[in-house]
Amino acid sequence: MDANVVKKWSSSNEIISTVQAALRLLLMAVFLGSLLMWIMAPTNTYKQSWLPSILAKLNSTYFEPKQGARLLIYTLPILFVAAMGCFYLHMGKELKNDKITSSCRNPRFASWKKPVLIKGPLGIVSRVELAFLIMFIALLAWTFATYISNYFAKINPNSAAQGEKVWQSKLDSAALTLGLVGNICLAFLFFPVTRGSSLLPLFGLTSESSIKYHIWLGNITMTLFTTHDIRLSYGVFGNFEREESRGYMRLKEM
Repeated sequence: MDANVVKKWSSSNEIISTVQAALRLLLMAVFLGSLLMWIMAPTNTYKQSWLPSILAKLNSTYFEPKQGARLLIYTLPILFVAAMGCFYLHMGKELKNDKITSSCRNPRFASWKKPVLIKGPLGIVSRVELAFLIMFIALLAWTFATYISNYFAKINPNSAAQGEKVWQSKLDSAALTLGLVGNICLAFLFFPVTRGSSLLPLFGLTSESSIKYHIWLGNITMTLFTTHDIRLSYGVFGNFEREESRGYMRLKEM
């Protein structure tokens, strides 16, 4: 009798482990796809090819095309990962074996968790944290550089606004771009401190241990939006209404 119970329990664990592995691959694919959209968002390929195709398929009675596209691209993947993450974590409890914790204790990844920075403004930082921080900074730099390149390519003495010089148009574009880059930081700002989140345990994290990531994102966000206010400061000394109107029209074109 005991042997039959053990056999059934082992078979059940194998099925749950297989489902967990498949679900883990699915969630990873959705998450990477979401990151791909962030990477492609500032490119002409996204604006001229991908976005028009998405808008054409989202012409709904309930949402405006652009509103529906933003929900589909930026909100739905995270909601899907969060919902499926609940099932994943529940199955982990059924197994009575935390796969995430055991994988983090794997000797192959142990060296990546060792601190490489101890003193400094970032505090104690491990190799994996430093790697992800560098990748996030690279995403911000890529977004800024791509937006700036596309905007500057359209600016010339003929395209500049009436009574405005080329350098003023470029300054306006640079300030607007900093605001757009800051939106990326805002999108991730509160994930690290969400209590009861089903996302953080998927990465072996807790809200308490992720507070420093929230602080990093907050500092980057404040820096970007403070620099973004250069355009508003220029508007105070120049024509504020015209500057605000031009900024609004550019955002509508995105």
